[in-house]
Amino acid sequence: MTKAIEIFNQLEKGILNIIKAADIYSLYILGSLRKELPSKDLIEDLIANPRVSLLAICGEAYKEEEIKILEQNEHLKKIGEQILLSSYTSYEIYMIEKFKEYYNNLLSDKDTEFIENSLQKLSFRSLKEIKNNYYDFLNIDLPSFEIDISTTEKCNFKPKNTWDALNLISKARNEIAHTGESKIYKIVTLVDSWDPFDFIRMWVNLFDVNFDLLIYEKRTTRLVGEYKARLANSIKMGPPRGRRYSRVRRSALCE
Repeated sequence: MTKAIEIFNQLEKGILNIIKAADIYSLYILGSLRKELPSKDLIEDLIANPRVSLLAICGEAYKEEEIKILEQNEHLKKIGEQILLSSYTSYEIYMIEKFKEYYNNLLSDKDTEFIENSLQKLSFRSLKEIKNNYYDFLNIDLPSFEIDISTTEKCNFKPKNTWDALNLISKARNEIAHTGESKIYKIVTLVDSWDPFDFIRMWVNLFDVNFDLLIYEKRTTRLVGEYKARLANSIKMGPPRGRRYSRVRRSALCE
């Protein structure tokens, strides 16, 4: 059976290709505004190598007047919304497949037919249902798992904490899927879609390695230790407040 993280990695590659195409599109749009088209060498480098330009990852690469023009003309809004929609979909698929992995491990003494039949009765149609299933069946409290969130100036992705970030992306995804655009989260530049995507892939990789170590090897990493402390505290004092985001730090996968 293909592992959840392997499925996610394939989806991530596809989204990165969309971002690379949007990046080149952004370079030409900004080049037109600046009366200076991007160099051929830069375009060829972006096509040939697994990298993106500063327009994709750094809000400071845009001038204030350029952001105003992009917001008015919505040059990058629609493609950015599709990147966000795909990013959340990849997260949702990963969480469903990861649940199956842990559920099979939990019920390893049961036969396959029993496990499959019980899985078919569960619904994962929303972030709330995913959260409830992980807590009710696996005793994993997703809102208590916090990571550092990396973002930049001139980017609209500024969640209060990790769970707030997931909720924001989920709600924006639902708006895009059902009405064609998001009102709750504004996408103007490519960075506005890059940061949610980058957050999703960081969250998935951190969750995967840390909880695999906990569940399969009974090892408590730093992040899991913090998770346990936060969970214990939330039981005593209510929902955890969460960690504020950082503009510069990106956590190692496992410390």
